[in-house]
Amino acid sequence: MHTTRVFTRLLPTAALGAVAALALNTTPAAANSGWWYSSLNKSKGYFTSYGDRTTACDISTDGYKALVQILTINDSLLYRVVDNYNDGKCTSKHASYFNLQEGATYQIEVCVVKNGGRPLDCRAHRFTA
Repeated sequence: MHTTRVFTRLLPTAALGAVAALALNTTPAAANSGWWYSSLNKSKGYFTSYGDRTTACDISTDGYKALVQILTINDSLLYRVVDNYNDGKCTSKHASYFNLQEGATYQIEVCVVKNGGRPLDCRAHRFTA
């Protein structure tokens, strides 16, 4: 067999192997919860696994604060983020507060709250970190 013929037969196999090796060694994309809203759409929350950042946004200047809670699937509270500004802006916390296990399932619960009050208008959704 000629060298050229061997080369042309082996080249596609080698290229395919290189592409497969590259695909298997890449870091997976960061998962996130997407934006979720309280049941009356007065607040919204978001989680992204890149930096384990949780964001709470007060989107209704009505005297309530936005509250986003991260819970286990068994409803155990892990941590919460409160947007204290009541001005339509957002507040975020990152991994230094709590590091979620990648690939595990959690809940994001978005609520509103007044000082000293219990969470109201809550809606929870599952996501994978």
